Amino acid sequence: MRSLTLEFSSMDRVRGFLLTRPGPSRNDVENQLVLPSPYKSIEDYPAGYPRFSALVGADPSFHVARRFTTLRARLLHLKQDKLSILEKRLDAIDREENAPLFLGSSRRDRNAERQAVLSEIDPALADYDNLLARNAQILQFNNATPRAVMSLRNWINGNACIAREETEFLENDHDLLTLATPEDSTLKDIEDWVEHRLIQYCGGLYKDRCNYLSKDSNVYIPSGSLTVQLARALLGLLVVILLLVPVLACNSLDSGVSRLIVITVSTTAFIAVMSGITRAKSVELFVAGAAYATVLTVFITH
Repeated sequence: MRSLTLEFSSMDRVRGFLLTRPGPSRNDVENQLVLPSPYKSIEDYPAGYPRFSALVGADPSFHVARRFTTLRARLLHLKQDKLSILEKRLDAIDREENAPLFLGSSRRDRNAERQAVLSEIDPALADYDNLLARNAQILQFNNATPRAVMSLRNWINGNACIAREETEFLENDHDLLTLATPEDSTLKDIEDWVEHRLIQYCGGLYKDRCNYLSKDSNVYIPSGSLTVQLARALLGLLVVILLLVPVLACNSLDSGVSRLIVITVSTTAFIAVMSGITRAKSVELFVAGAAYATVLTVFITH
């Protein structure tokens, strides 16, 4: 999966990392040549929302928006309170009803006040249910990653083509969501970690793999295949270590107690790794740990 990171350079400009095919040379950039579609550069769009939208469209993780959780909670409580008032009014009308027949038959009910309250309850309840469903859907979106938010902030500060008041939403860190949902969140987290280490320790070599999607000399597009391959390799190596190291250790031990200690330590390490790098639920952790310990015990004792 592609990952875009923007960081300030020493000139307080923006350095970005995106994925694309080889871009124009430095002479082409200076001559402001336009890349053929679909390799249109970000700077080919007019400054402002057209250019900012091109940047956001360059990577799914940049589709960041606010949840407005405080406003949603306030509206929800207001609608809930309105229904509570209507509920109490209806209860009072029913208790004060002088004709029991009206309460036992809706067809014969001639109480106009009760009919009026019921007619108010129906749309109010539908409005309340609609807001509940909308809020539940919005709250299910993943939180925006700090990396993507910081990248957007850096680009905006470096380009200054969007009104400051209209980009303040990015300052609400705990209220931001992302529309991008990775198929494998664990692998995506490992990819981000790998890319961060490549930029940190192999910045020059990694930058050589970057191609231009932007005429800005500080905006780079890396090859995402490298991070994906390294992330998969690390994940595979971790699985091999967790599975084979305990087996090799137990085969070299003759004492049953020593083998039990190895199994205990290995299972503990397995659960710790699972809880640390995955978003598994507690039940899933319990089942995975039990299966891992069972497999080791059966395999080693036979």
